[in-house]
Amino acid sequence: MEDPRKEIATVVLQLTATDSPDVQKATVERYMTSDVSFRHPVCSVASGPNSRHGVLGIYQWYRVLSPNVDLNVESIGKPLFDESKNVLYLEAVQRFRLFFLPIKPAPARLITRITLRKKNGLYYIAEQEDFYHPEDFAALLFPHVAPFVRYGLAAGGMVSNIMYQAASLLGFWSPQFPAVDADSEPTPSEAGLYDKDN
Repeated sequence: MEDPRKEIATVVLQLTATDSPDVQKATVERYMTSDVSFRHPVCSVASGPNSRHGVLGIYQWYRVLSPNVDLNVESIGKPLFDESKNVLYLEAVQRFRLFFLPIKPAPARLITRITLRKKNGLYYIAEQEDFYHPEDFAALLFPHVAPFVRYGLAAGGMVSNIMYQAASLLGFWSPQFPAVDADSEPTPSEAGLYDKDN
């Protein structure tokens, strides 16, 4: 890629939503390094000699499992690209339906972190990491399970608060300062925490 900010959305769509296995294969070979690594909640490929072949296999299996993927790169025109670290972040929403399940796919949001390697003036994908919230990951594979995951997460939040209240009564992790509003001076532990020079 000459300009990852402008080209990454097209590359992602060619990897995930193309109707042609040849386009998908050509995209992996053109835009990924031969030693690319890939991390996803259900699979990974470590960087190594010709690890790109393993990543291609994952993308091909992805299309076999869901022949009709609908994916929108939400951060088109504004993916975060840190040129000093060659790292790009983008947000996408996909609808992925396992071909053997007769259910409507639910939207699942993910954040992708892509580490790029620059060679001869072009950027290549050297590492890809996909991050899903548990509820979105459940919606990706089994949409009807997502509400139960949502309730479980809410229950976890309530239990955490109840347990904190009990621990606080016993003297564990109890704030010593009165409640403050957002415009007040920082507490001693926050001094310098939000300074831009740090």
